[in-house]
Amino acid sequence: MFKYPLAVTIDTNIFDAAKFDLGDASTLRILGNYVKSGKIKVVLSDIVVRESKKHIADQVNKVCGIVRTARTDALNISTEHLIGTIGLNEILRIVKNKNELISKGEEMFDDFLRTINAEILGADLIEVYSILSDYFETRPPFEEGEKKKSEFPDAFIVQQIRKRFGETEKVVIVSNDKGFVRACQESENHLFFNSLGALYNAISKEDASYDETIAVIKELQLRISASVKKYIEDNENIDLHGLSYDKDGIESGYDYNEFYLHSISEVTFSVHSVDEISEKTSIVTLSCKAGISADCYYEDYANAPWDPEEKEYVFVDMIKMREEHKARFGCRIEIDREAKTFKVFPFTVVLGGDSRSNRYEVEEHPSEDDDEEIRDMDREALGFQPLGSYESYLEDNLPDSPFYAEIIAKFDVINSLYRKYDDCCISFDELLSELNADASKEAIRLIYRKLLEVSDIPRIAYVENITDSEVEKIQAWASAQYERVSEIADTNTLPDAITFGETIIIRGVDGSNAALSIGDNQINPDEGSEEIIDICFSIGDENTASGYIKLTVGYLNFDEDGGAADGISDEIEYEYDDLLKELDRFIHAQSCIVEKDNKIAEIISEAINLGIDNKEN
Repeated sequence: MFKYPLAVTIDTNIFDAAKFDLGDASTLRILGNYVKSGKIKVVLSDIVVRESKKHIADQVNKVCGIVRTARTDALNISTEHLIGTIGLNEILRIVKNKNELISKGEEMFDDFLRTINAEILGADLIEVYSILSDYFETRPPFEEGEKKKSEFPDAFIVQQIRKRFGETEKVVIVSNDKGFVRACQESENHLFFNSLGALYNAISKEDASYDETIAVIKELQLRISASVKKYIEDNENIDLHGLSYDKDGIESGYDYNEFYLHSISEVTFSVHSVDEISEKTSIVTLSCKAGISADCYYEDYANAPWDPEEKEYVFVDMIKMREEHKARFGCRIEIDREAKTFKVFPFTVVLGGDSRSNRYEVEEHPSEDDDEEIRDMDREALGFQPLGSYESYLEDNLPDSPFYAEIIAKFDVINSLYRKYDDCCISFDELLSELNADASKEAIRLIYRKLLEVSDIPRIAYVENITDSEVEKIQAWASAQYERVSEIADTNTLPDAITFGETIIIRGVDGSNAALSIGDNQINPDEGSEEIIDICFSIGDENTASGYIKLTVGYLNFDEDGGAADGISDEIEYEYDDLLKELDRFIHAQSCIVEKDNKIAEIISEAINLGIDNKEN
């Protein structure tokens, strides 16, 4: 359980990740809301403030460069008069006051810091001798190699945090810099989150409306997916990177002049974080997946002739490429829990080498496509799917299948097991408080005999005469148990949607890892063919159960008189009984451990409550 207000310090990389966005429902704007509600107190190193302002200046410089390049490119192909006539004067703007723009960006950041009433840690908290010692001994954040000198700012910040909060006052540190986190972890009073979203979600979990939020999202699932899909279709808010680079910096791909959305398959999502809960509404970040294809165009200079007189390429063909992507992207929505409505905030889908599944050239008017179009029209007239649409046919069928419903039901059961560890965290947290108090030995006497029957608590020779070393062993055991149950309670919940080409990791409360994998639905079937998509369930490296999704592609043949001769219908068959049995075995094994852990938590809570009652009497 958090004690509010939480002291929260934020690393520069977190501000960089947010791109210093202070728009509606942005990550930083939500931070301001938490400060106003009294749940967060922001404490920043002056080094973080200075680094952030430098990064804002870098960002402004880059934007000015982009504007300057756009102006040059526009005037290379057109004139100021034409551009102004059609109403695009803004692209002709010459940026002359770059320093003034940088100052505005820095003022924006200063205003934000004042709004959140941030406490700024100064250089008076830094001991140079101690940092130099860490540097020469290569202790975190310093590491071997040439980068060691660049890690001095992190060392300064770490020491400021230690001096400000000491060894007992709790502080939340938000950073995705592993070296920085390692340096801070020497103090037990530090709590770590790798993003503001992770912190917000942890705070939201303590709100009574958290479960209600998840339930409403589940109820609105299909509508939300459809709205996210429509937002992408209406706004074409995709940013596609055609060029990619290998580990040696070798460039491949195409530098596209323009690209347009071609198609988007059904969107699926899981809840990444519940960022903010108010009286009636919740702001939620979704982790989304979708199949997206885009038509992209580039000028083929490589195959164009060079005119030495004009000193330019001539007869440059515009090549059309189609890129297919398995897109992963985040978006933020606001849920009205009472009205059960929602709105989608603006977002951008970034497509690149990590999401690209296929890329091929498209001829503008191929005769083969005309034949395929006629064939598909004939198939649709007979009640069959067009041969090129079976990927979406499978995707559309999956959410309505018994397989989907039963797997999601199993996931709900596992998620309910995770949630039971919230109470375990509270019990062990209370126990640690008692063990760190003066009456630690009395607390041990209250719980020891009952816990001895159900747990691996360290043995004590004489309960009536507990030694200090035995107290330390019990404290270490309780601390390890708290860490374990906290990790389980914070485990990402299993998604409320599944899709093709996905492997879902299922973390057991016993530390084991299971996985449910569904094969890819990218197929190119023929009439009458059967396509098998494998499903498997594995524990560790062992594949313990298999199943499949079988697609039968329908067709109809006609005799000489035009009557139906033979044929079969489109059909999708799911075989997954063995998978459900293995999932049930896994759930049963985890349930036994959860029952044992909850029994331990109950014993601790009852004993502590009894001790409190005895003190009061």
